[in-house]
Amino acid sequence: MKNSELLSRFGKLLITEAYDNHAGFVKNSLKDLKKNERFKNLFANMTHKQKIELELLSDELLSGMLFDFLRIFEENEEFKLIYEYEGNRVDLVKISEMLKAEPIIEGGWIDRFSEFSDKRD
Repeated sequence: MKNSELLSRFGKLLITEAYDNHAGFVKNSLKDLKKNERFKNLFANMTHKQKIELELLSDELLSGMLFDFLRIFEENEEFKLIYEYEGNRVDLVKISEMLKAEPIIEGGWIDRFSEFSDKRD
């Protein structure tokens, strides 16, 4: 598998299995969110404009968390992010120019793989 394919495979998993799972909560309809007992006070009087701002805030928090999580591997050599298959090992940090930015750059993993991205084809 080529390095670019490996990074895309990892990125797709990270975005669909982590980012989208959590972004999806806030992306629910306001009507459904108002039924949520845990957050009923937050959503009860929320306007559509406020909901959009909350979605933007959530996107910022989630993408920032991914950036900082991946930065740990770039800045601390003792921690490794290794792909292993049939005895072959690849350090994802070493095959990416800047792993921490892969999710958030234009055309990056969020743009390409998130079901919530407005940039997907």
